[in-house]
Amino acid sequence: MDKLGAIRFLMSEIKNCEIDHGEQDDAGIEKVIMSQIKKMNDAIGDYQRGGREDLVRQEEQKVNWLKAYLPKQLGDEEIKKIIGEVAEKMGKDNMGMIIGETMKEVGSKADGSRVSALVREMLA
Repeated sequence: MDKLGAIRFLMSEIKNCEIDHGEQDDAGIEKVIMSQIKKMNDAIGDYQRGGREDLVRQEEQKVNWLKAYLPKQLGDEEIKKIIGEVAEKMGKDNMGMIIGETMKEVGSKADGSRVSALVREMLA
C-alpha cells in the first residue's frame, strides 16, 4: 500500500466513525488515527512472530505516514512531570486512576501503553 492508499484508508475509517458517532472534531479524529496506529502496531507484532518481514516493513511505513497527522508526541520526561502532578493531586495508591487522569491530560500527545509503563515505573 502506498501513501495515498494509507490516507484513503484513514479517511474511510474517519467516515465510518462519523457515521457511527456523529461529526468528529480534531480530538475525535486524533483518536481514530491513534486507534489505527495501535491496530497496525499489533499487526506488526503478529507479522514478526510469523516471520513476514515484508509485511512488517509495509505496516511500519503506514504507521510513520499516519503519525505525521498527530500532534508532536511528548517525551518521557514531560510525561513523568505530568504523572507526578497527577499523583500529587490524587495520591499514589490508585495506579489505574492516575493512568486515566494522566491520559486525559496528555490526550493524543502520548501513547497509552507508554503512559501506563511510566506510571508503573514511577510508582513501583
